Amino acid sequence: MGKRKTLREELLECKKEVENYKDKYLRALAELDNYRKRARKEKEEIIERANERLMLELIPILDNFERGIEAAKNSKEFDSFYKGIELIYKGFKEVVEREGLQSFTAIGDKFDPSKHEAVSMVETEEHSPDTVLDEICKGYMLNGKLIRPAKVIVSKGGKNAKEGKNNRD
Repeated sequence: MGKRKTLREELLECKKEVENYKDKYLRALAELDNYRKRARKEKEEIIERANERLMLELIPILDNFERGIEAAKNSKEFDSFYKGIELIYKGFKEVVEREGLQSFTAIGDKFDPSKHEAVSMVETEEHSPDTVLDEICKGYMLNGKLIRPAKVIVSKGGKNAKEGKNNRD
C-alpha cells in the first residue's frame, strides 16, 4: 500500500503541475493578445501623427491657393496669376519631395510593365518597338517604392521593325 500512496501523491503532484502550466499558458496567451492590441493601437497613432504632420505642412499651401483665387477675382492680369500658381506648385513639390515622393519620366525608355501603364500604342518606323513615345501622366515613387506607374503611349513596330531593322542603329 505504501507504493500506492506514493503513486497517488505523484498523480496529485502531476495534476498540480499541469494546472500550473495551464495557468502560465493562459496568462501568456492573454499577454500576447494584449501586446497585439497595444501594437495595433500604437501603429494607428503613428499613422495619425504622420498624417497630422503632413497636413500641417500642406495647410500653408491651401492658404496660398485661397489667396491666389481671391486675388484672381480682383485682378485679371494673367502673368501675376501664373507666377503665383507657379510659386504654390514649387512649395507643394518641396513638401511632397521632403516626404519621399519622386516623379519619374519615361519618354524614350523601353516599356517596362512594372513601371509603366500603356494607354495606347502607335505604329511608327522612327522608333524601335516598345519604346515609350509620350507620357500622359508621370509615374511616382514613394521612398523608392512605385506607387503610381507612368501612363504612357508606346511604339509598336512599323515596317522596319517587322524586317528586324532599327533606325536607332
